[in-house]
Amino acid sequence: MNLQTLWPAAAMLLLFCAAIIFRPLLPIDETRYMGVAWEMWLRQDWLAPLTVNFQPYHHKPPMLFWMINASWSILGVSRGAGLLPIALAATACVYLTKILAQRLFKPEAGRFENLPFLMIGSVPFLIYNTLVMFDVTLMMFILLALLALVSYAENKKPVFILAMALALGLGVLVKGPVAWLYVIFPVLLGPYWMQKKQGLRSWYGGCALAFVLSVIPAILWLIPVLKATNPDFAFWLVWEQTAGRISGKMENAHSRPLYFYLPLIPVLFLPWALFPSFWAAMPRLKAQLKTSMGLRFILCWCVPVVIAFSFIGGKQPHYLIPLLPGVLIVIAYGMKMDMCRVKNLSIAMVIMLILGQAIAAQSIFKKYDLEPIAHYVHDHEDKDWAFVRKYQGELSFLGRLHKPLEDQTGEEIRDWFQIHPQGMAVIRYDKPEEIEDLEMVTSIPYRSKSIGVFKSRD
Repeated sequence: MNLQTLWPAAAMLLLFCAAIIFRPLLPIDETRYMGVAWEMWLRQDWLAPLTVNFQPYHHKPPMLFWMINASWSILGVSRGAGLLPIALAATACVYLTKILAQRLFKPEAGRFENLPFLMIGSVPFLIYNTLVMFDVTLMMFILLALLALVSYAENKKPVFILAMALALGLGVLVKGPVAWLYVIFPVLLGPYWMQKKQGLRSWYGGCALAFVLSVIPAILWLIPVLKATNPDFAFWLVWEQTAGRISGKMENAHSRPLYFYLPLIPVLFLPWALFPSFWAAMPRLKAQLKTSMGLRFILCWCVPVVIAFSFIGGKQPHYLIPLLPGVLIVIAYGMKMDMCRVKNLSIAMVIMLILGQAIAAQSIFKKYDLEPIAHYVHDHEDKDWAFVRKYQGELSFLGRLHKPLEDQTGEEIRDWFQIHPQGMAVIRYDKPEEIEDLEMVTSIPYRSKSIGVFKSRD
């Protein structure tokens, strides 16, 4: 096996080990999602409603948590075993991106030998490939759906419709109906990019069937979940999580302005946009757009999605991550770079990230490491516990907690101590004056503030 084949797996192994050794689980997202997976593990019921702090959690579907629990079932409960499914999905994305590129540009498949190096060395991929988040896993299922779509365009066999439906359905179980948005535009614009012109009825009918069938996996999960919950949970899970995020009116919907993605799009091209050959390729790519099926496909895939996300109220930078393969395919197709330079820079980017994490482990990462607090809570779990300032499961997995923490505000905690005189509280605070009438048990720096364990002085 040559370096092109081995590099993605070897690089991902190095990045996986570096994340486990040097980087803590980052609050709030990583700690919350691992907490959701931990509480699923405690229930030993994969079809029960998801929970955070043992309260219903209707913000995400279950696929990522199923994958984490499957890994724990085999390897035991640990952070490494929980991160493994995301790392494997990231590795799969590297190979699937190359396969998709070679399918789209069959006569010029040799141009994509350097594509695994481009992807591993890409700045966005390096940032997200070992984070416990949904976007890399969603990227894997989007790539599988697009491969099935391209195959259906070339050969209208029903098996490709079923494959696309399955991939889309699993994508919906990863992050909800937004998975459809990443695939719908190549379907709608199929007559523009396809080389073999088909009847519009058969094309749109077959693709519509795939989208309809993709609902089945979500329904199979939703039926037992909705039976086990009240109508309010069903409303939030089925409707508000989609409509609320589109409008940006839902709490924590991350509402941003229309132009939010404009300064972020160039990041998708780093570090490769720093090379003169990248810019030299732009006129050539524009000229080839008229004749290249692959370039037209990428255009129909990526550009409308960015426009659609711009008009959606809720925006986050990582929503663009599933589009990264399309960007890198265009770069690999257009750039005429020396293969050795691509390899060397990709390897250098991985080494720089690992060294950066090693340095951060002795400095900035210490302000994000909640393990000391979580371990203290675990060791004293027989006490009554409260958490001041919006608990989002930050300690649940790190402390392997078996009961909830009561969520309190700074004004309520004194009254809480009156009811629970032997209780203890985890409090985030800015200034010592906020906790001067409480007895500090332990405290550590946390982000730009502090966090500690406190009890009543009385």
